[in-house]
Amino acid sequence: MFKLRTKHTSHYVEELSYLRDLSNGIPSKWNTLSNGEQLGWTASKTDLIELIYALQASGAIKSGTAGIKEMASACESMFDLKLGNVYRTFLEIRERKSDQTKFIDRLKATLLRRMQETDG
Repeated sequence: MFKLRTKHTSHYVEELSYLRDLSNGIPSKWNTLSNGEQLGWTASKTDLIELIYALQASGAIKSGTAGIKEMASACESMFDLKLGNVYRTFLEIRERKSDQTKFIDRLKATLLRRMQETDG
């Protein structure tokens, strides 16, 4: 029984430490590289929204139960940016005449190229 309390207490101490650091402007560990640099999204916000929708549609996050708004909010926190109206941006993505999945297609192509380069 004592171990269980220690385990829970440890969790609360970690959470309080995280909130204290956050309020002091210290970046969290989960979006900070080992050299102290913060992860940053360098592609367009539209690309990130396309990725969010693809991940949600695939069921890759929380077995498909995570909502778009929830996932967008997590990405905003992780990459320290504001995505704006993700639903409107998705409408714009859907209205593309060609290359509706432009970013996803680019991801696939670059991954395949890296695999080929690695293989030979």
